[in-house]
Amino acid sequence: MGAIRTIALVILGISGFVFVALFGRLPAFRKTPIGWLYRALWIHIPNGLLYLDNWLLNGWLSHCWSCSGSYILHENHPLILIFFSSLMIAGQCMFIPTAWPRITTVHHIWIPIIATMPYVLLYASVTTKSFITPKNYTVEKERYPYDKVIFHPGQRCRTCHIVKPARSKHCSICKACVARHDHHCVWLMNCVGLHNYHYFLSMILSLCLMLIYGSCLGYTLLYQTYDRLIPPGSPLRTTRQTWTGFCNIWAVVIAADIRIGAITLLMTMTAPLAAAFLVYHTYLIWAGMTTNESSKWSDWKEEVADGMAYKSSKAEIYGSSPLLAEYQSAQSFWPVSSDQVLILTDGEPPKEGCLLSRDSNEIKQPSNRDAPIDRRWVQVKSMKEIDNIYDLGFWNNLRHVLGLAVRPKVV
Repeated sequence: MGAIRTIALVILGISGFVFVALFGRLPAFRKTPIGWLYRALWIHIPNGLLYLDNWLLNGWLSHCWSCSGSYILHENHPLILIFFSSLMIAGQCMFIPTAWPRITTVHHIWIPIIATMPYVLLYASVTTKSFITPKNYTVEKERYPYDKVIFHPGQRCRTCHIVKPARSKHCSICKACVARHDHHCVWLMNCVGLHNYHYFLSMILSLCLMLIYGSCLGYTLLYQTYDRLIPPGSPLRTTRQTWTGFCNIWAVVIAADIRIGAITLLMTMTAPLAAAFLVYHTYLIWAGMTTNESSKWSDWKEEVADGMAYKSSKAEIYGSSPLLAEYQSAQSFWPVSSDQVLILTDGEPPKEGCLLSRDSNEIKQPSNRDAPIDRRWVQVKSMKEIDNIYDLGFWNNLRHVLGLAVRPKVV
């Protein structure tokens, strides 16, 4: 029982650490225990160790870490991909040969398919790039309109020296601008973007299916061992067991069928992590945004909460400033448009004569502090009042990320 409990705690601890490391920095967890634990693991504890190192070892540990940590954290290395692939291969090599003689023909058909699909989709996710190159720049530049809320025309990438297409982002690890950038995935050694997002999403789904299917199949095989070790008439079955007794019985069953038991335990405890990935990206598809964009919208949420966001319409604002002429340009290639004009202030309502910026939502108030308030602007009270032109509705969003045609929608 002790060994099984130790294995379970180790697996649970690793899964929890991975979950916090990958999801703890998301805006949704910023003020939750997950966010606090993330900051403790990646900010407070490292800062404390750095202080102790400078005090006790004169920075020797920091020097060693900078030599190796720079490669681990900032280079596109295959270490995590190798670990991830090796874990899957080792688990399948332990589980499948042991289970094969004990399962039915139906499982003989399904197991090769379910066990192989994650590798196929993993390969596609790793090898498919979404980089913006001189050859595809014109296409990517025209793919999405600038919403002038989180993406503005005319902004240049400081590294690639190109005008950044809407929804793109430069990845310092891949050293390239990525179309419809979602995030850089260390598990894939690649950025998840426009051209491989559907492979990435399918890979997560295939992992969920494999882990859930394997957990259910493993439980069925363990129950066979349970029937063999504990006959139907045994008092252990006929009398009600405490939780301690129940766990002790199943610890004996797992120990008696250790290959099936250990891998089943591993799959059962890691399935929620894969499911969390799938649920999160399903939410992103529903919201019509990427992981990168969710961070930008989180900044807007804070501005709205602080009362600094104001909105108006193109019809009311156009003509008062020549900088807004570009708002009138038609963008017929994208099925969604918006009539909104959004600005950010320093907390005071916009006044008549304020100047709007071309490349951001910030404004410059008139030098005359006694200027009257511009009544054309209305304070934004909720994020629901802000249009997201990249949100086509859940099913159209899903069709879009899968590379299928979408139907027009009017905001």
